[in-house]
Amino acid sequence: MNTSLPQSAFFLPSPLSENNGVDFLGLRQANLDMMAALIPGTNNVTSYIRPFSLLSWIFWKFHGLCEKAGKDQPNSEEVQEFRERVEILFTWGARLEDTPGIPGKQAGPPADGGSVLLTFRAWNRVQSSTSLIAALWYGPASKTATGLGFLEPFKGGFFRATGKGVALAEALDGVLRANADLYSRLLDTLAPVTATEEDARALWTLWGANSPTDAERDAFRDAVFDEGRVGDYSNLLGQRSSTIALARLHLSHCAGAHAAEDIRRGMFFSTQPDGNAYEVPAELRPALRKWIVLQVRQLQRLALESLLSWCERRIIGGLYDTAGLTSEAERLFRAHSSGLDPNDPLAVMIGKLDTQISSVDDFVARGRSDGLFSPFALMDEIQKAFKAKDERFAAISFYALFLCASFAGCFAENERTQISVGGASRLSLFHLRKRLTALGDVSLKQAILFVLESMVLSQHFATAVNRFDGQNQRLRLSIEEGGLISLAGKPWEPTVTEDRLPTILELAGDCGLINRTGKAFQL
Repeated sequence: MNTSLPQSAFFLPSPLSENNGVDFLGLRQANLDMMAALIPGTNNVTSYIRPFSLLSWIFWKFHGLCEKAGKDQPNSEEVQEFRERVEILFTWGARLEDTPGIPGKQAGPPADGGSVLLTFRAWNRVQSSTSLIAALWYGPASKTATGLGFLEPFKGGFFRATGKGVALAEALDGVLRANADLYSRLLDTLAPVTATEEDARALWTLWGANSPTDAERDAFRDAVFDEGRVGDYSNLLGQRSSTIALARLHLSHCAGAHAAEDIRRGMFFSTQPDGNAYEVPAELRPALRKWIVLQVRQLQRLALESLLSWCERRIIGGLYDTAGLTSEAERLFRAHSSGLDPNDPLAVMIGKLDTQISSVDDFVARGRSDGLFSPFALMDEIQKAFKAKDERFAAISFYALFLCASFAGCFAENERTQISVGGASRLSLFHLRKRLTALGDVSLKQAILFVLESMVLSQHFATAVNRFDGQNQRLRLSIEEGGLISLAGKPWEPTVTEDRLPTILELAGDCGLINRTGKAFQL
């Protein structure tokens, strides 16, 4: 290989892409794993029953058409063509009716007016991001291995509908046959077809996302929840059923309809809207404990990511070293009223928190009446200050980390797995406490320096380097001769990742497990 070496100094070209991603500290997967242990088989976008029915119908119908045509060994191109046709007709209707939350509806038809081709290529659609069966959308949630069990692998790399999926498919098929012309011309054939806007609009009146039949609701309800599995944490259905039962328990103590945010907090605190606590039965206690740990982890992640954003803000403003960042962070912490004495060593500060929350139940009880011990109140404060560009969010974030470390101390050694999700590399709650308590009697300044250098900056550099794919830039900060510099140009804006609760509540509402009015829910 002959490579010409540079003969003099030169400037590197500017990056072609922005700093991509939403997980610049590598913490997100631990949160997702916790969510999957509580509400497995769904994600934050699977909010309709009908797409599950449609995917089941696609493979059920395709195999039926192949059998009718005497095709013993259909190829992958044939199933893809059939799936793309049906998906485009479905999402075209969603586009015309502006139905939210349907992947691919942003893509417009390849021509204005007339009959058009129904392929992803013609519509400039991307399989991996806009298909209903894509990993980002309903694919994993539909399958037996990862989801609700409507589709199973079949020979040749295909899928076929399971018994649960067949029930959904047959119910939808009965709806579609109501329009014999559309059904025979567009759906009941393996041959390529074209369609018009009028066709898509007419089909949407049949298979629109908001119109599942009673048969679909019944089949879906049986797949998503089983009263007999509540309290059984050895399988996905039992785990999901237990969390849904925990939400239903809370709603049973509420009058009227409530938003997902209120239900999330009510489940955590086990309180009625008037503030009075209620008892949680023994079979739901493990689900409650997992729910509590998840919400504290959400606070931990937001606090660390907010500190990364604060560092960016200050570096852009002219602070180029960790000593300067530490001095400013300490000033902010001392000015913030957190109930801790900033003159105390770190071990004393964490120790004082430990004496106030010696158990998980103590932590929850204290948080009901004291915002300094409520992960929700602290996340609200961080986000409110962040949006107002009030640097107080950095002080709240440091306090939140100390509180999370204290919370982790509520778990005995035989309970450690509950707070170890993510391990050392993703700064689990266990490892957060381990690393902070190992500092011993260091001063507030030394503790802040450690958090900034080890848990924020070094964590970011390690995450960015490990994920670099040769194209997409993951680094937001870099270290040059003059100190730290920003590569992004503006501070990152972290948010709290949805915990799947709104989605499972919407699905539970649509299948009759609870009652739903818009974005509010009740029994």
